[in-house]
Amino acid sequence: MTTRRRSPDDAERYSPTARSIFPCALVYLDPSAASSPNSRSKSPLGYVWQALCLNKSLLRAGMPRLNVFTNAADRIAALLARVPADVRPNVHALNATSIDLPKSTPFYAAHFKLDLLSQASERLPDDALLLLLDTDMVALRPLDADVIRRSKQLGVGAFDISDQVFPAYGSARVIADLEIVAGRRLNNPRWYGGEFLLATPAFLKRLVARGKEYFYHYTAEIAHLNHHGDEAFVSAALNVLADEGQPILDVGAYQSVGRHWSGNTHRNLSWYKHCAFVHLPGNKPLVEREAQYAEFDAARFWRSVALAHKVGLIRCVVKSLLPRKSLLPRVPRSGEDNQEPSGSPPSGSPKRL
Repeated sequence: MTTRRRSPDDAERYSPTARSIFPCALVYLDPSAASSPNSRSKSPLGYVWQALCLNKSLLRAGMPRLNVFTNAADRIAALLARVPADVRPNVHALNATSIDLPKSTPFYAAHFKLDLLSQASERLPDDALLLLLDTDMVALRPLDADVIRRSKQLGVGAFDISDQVFPAYGSARVIADLEIVAGRRLNNPRWYGGEFLLATPAFLKRLVARGKEYFYHYTAEIAHLNHHGDEAFVSAALNVLADEGQPILDVGAYQSVGRHWSGNTHRNLSWYKHCAFVHLPGNKPLVEREAQYAEFDAARFWRSVALAHKVGLIRCVVKSLLPRKSLLPRVPRSGEDNQEPSGSPPSGSPKRL
């Protein structure tokens, strides 16, 4: 007996998650602005192809079509016009507010995520969940129904990456940033990844209001912060809401999402293979290449991830064996403070938090 393979339209029509989840991603194009420090591409259009790959993977996993919010809707729609309609993401014009930040600020485009959250939440019914994703990630399988139910009940599921960020940069340094942006002491400071947020419209209204308040703190203190980007002020807002009694589901504990750096030994590679979503901030070209195929193939994609990981491990080993430039402490020049240099982030991680 021949089994008919479900088309993307069938997946959207029959998947139970399609009735409650609104996946969305930001693609902000500004050639005069700084690109992500994690991006090696000179073309901002790479984010468009990443979004296409993400959309194909969502449909393949039986989840709803991706909604891309962008300041360049006509341009992106024209680029995607050559792609078959059944695998194109939906494209929406972003009503972006002006922000008083130099365009040279790292992660400049990500600062507009509050605009996306505000705008997208207004079009959702009360019983829906907005799923905010970064473009440089893929869906390997549907979200767990229990995660959806619990996030809807609590109001929010967020990705706590404190176990990665605190050891890499020092907990005191990370917490100091959070408390500067929040303008207060935090009871249980946590750092949340900006690549995944699952929230109800009601919660998003509270989060956006707090996020805007702390965004002003962030811009005022940006010269004193170690991290630049949306994670600083969104994490501050989530921490303050948690201190006020808001429960937050840690979606990472359910393997809803994993952030993977090639060559990193934070977790065994097989752990990521069983996540619903995998984020590859250090290997965007891999996601862009997968977008060129007619359909997303999780097995093919994972072979590329595993190969890149092995190459990354070899690179880390070779780097550790190379002689250091100098084993002697540097003598400060006249007028310089005699201080130890700050620690460097791990190989494969962004230069800032």
